[in-house]
Amino acid sequence: MHRNGVYILILSVLALVSLGLVVLTSVGAFAPANQGNPAYFITRQAVFLFIGVAACVVAARWDYHHWTKFAWIMAVVALVLMVACFVPGLGVYRNGAYRWLNVGFTNIQPVEMAKFSLIVLLAVWLGTRQKTIHTFKDGVAIPVLFLGCLAVLCKFQKDLGSAALMLVIVCLMMFIAGTQIKYLLPVPVLGIGAIIFVALHDPEKLDRILAFMNPEKHQQDGGYQIWMALLAFGSGGVSGLGLGNSVQKMFYLPEAHTDCIFPIMGEELGLPITLFVVFCFLLLALSGGYISCHAPDSTGLLLGFGVTALMCLQAAMNMAVVTSLMPAKGIGLPFISYGGSNLIICLVCVGILLNIHRYAVYAPVKKRGVLPTVIHERM
Repeated sequence: MHRNGVYILILSVLALVSLGLVVLTSVGAFAPANQGNPAYFITRQAVFLFIGVAACVVAARWDYHHWTKFAWIMAVVALVLMVACFVPGLGVYRNGAYRWLNVGFTNIQPVEMAKFSLIVLLAVWLGTRQKTIHTFKDGVAIPVLFLGCLAVLCKFQKDLGSAALMLVIVCLMMFIAGTQIKYLLPVPVLGIGAIIFVALHDPEKLDRILAFMNPEKHQQDGGYQIWMALLAFGSGGVSGLGLGNSVQKMFYLPEAHTDCIFPIMGEELGLPITLFVVFCFLLLALSGGYISCHAPDSTGLLLGFGVTALMCLQAAMNMAVVTSLMPAKGIGLPFISYGGSNLIICLVCVGILLNIHRYAVYAPVKKRGVLPTVIHERM
């Protein structure tokens, strides 16, 4: 991994994006929302990819410390955009929630920017307060306040998946920053309890929980999507049915081009490709973590771990949902699912990791191998 982590990172992302374009080409032709154009989704995804690659290049060449200068501004703008989703004429109501914002030529999901902004803001706050990180105020109260602002808006947008994702990432960043365990442990417990409480008082979320507990019994109502996803995996088996030969994508599996593109990949390309996707995300996590460990300062370390967790935990949650390992949540598969907001933000995250690598401090190479020790200031 020594000095090669960046190449592993790039190759992993290239493999995921390439697979995503191939499968989306197959799935998009049968998606109900393609407006009668088989190339509708792949064309738009290509445009988003072009914008994302450009943003990735800029982020890779732009000193990551500049992100920290605008952390507060980005966070405020993101939260304002999330509120704007409820404004008539601007917000888009879809699937029972206001999560999208109409910007004319397309719809965007402000929560993607909000998640990224929260990570940058926490990296600044926790990274610049290492001397007081052991106090309750700086180590717990303020970070939880940041998380709470996002979580409240996610609650009104009926997006508990994003709230749960950010809860895990915030706790991870607080742990890495050095927050005392006695202060940190209650945060995930109370956070998970709050999410469960909200879910139990929302009929739609409660239906998903019941379907998760017994998908076969609820296969015709709340568990329909997950049941169809499991059938897709089972139909594909080990070798797959062949590219373009999926049956479930033909109006059986809802959201096959977004949240449920992974089962279609398994149905058409088989077990080896699905395992390859998991392997690519594992490499992405390892290379991102390795680069972050060698960041020259605490802020870079936290920022690198935060953006790596944002990409990889989303992937883990998506795969867990479509394999019935956790209740259904509206989270796509990074780099593969259709969606411009998530693709662009994830590519920006990759660019930040590349930039951190440019300033990273690595141990010298020795004849018998590499000493994986971080020689800069540890947290």
